[in-house]
Amino acid sequence: MDKDKEFESYFKKKLEEDQEIIASLPYTKDEIKEIYYQDYNDIRNKHSLELKLESQDLDFDTAQSFLPQKWEMPREGKLLYNDDELIAVLQLIIFNIGVKKSLDIIPLSLIEKYVLERRDKNE
Repeated sequence: MDKDKEFESYFKKKLEEDQEIIASLPYTKDEIKEIYYQDYNDIRNKHSLELKLESQDLDFDTAQSFLPQKWEMPREGKLLYNDDELIAVLQLIIFNIGVKKSLDIIPLSLIEKYVLERRDKNE
């Protein structure tokens, strides 16, 4: 799929997902498309992170590529504009403190429940 078609597919999906937020914004469709085009390029050019059990150091460029420019709560009860942004920040944090420390803050009973549910789902 060429880049234009990939972006159009991405843009259509984002319009559907974010329609409530978009409706409250004072932007034209072309301005919204430009914003999403920048987001799309940011995603395509984002550094990749290999999570490890132990903590790993970050450099400024990597941190910048995963962190939002602004911390907002535009969705009721939810931080940032969508779960993809939240996941990117979480991935960066886990990369930086390590999987071990990340899992240590989650009650073991929840981890066990998740593993069992995932195992049952995949069988």
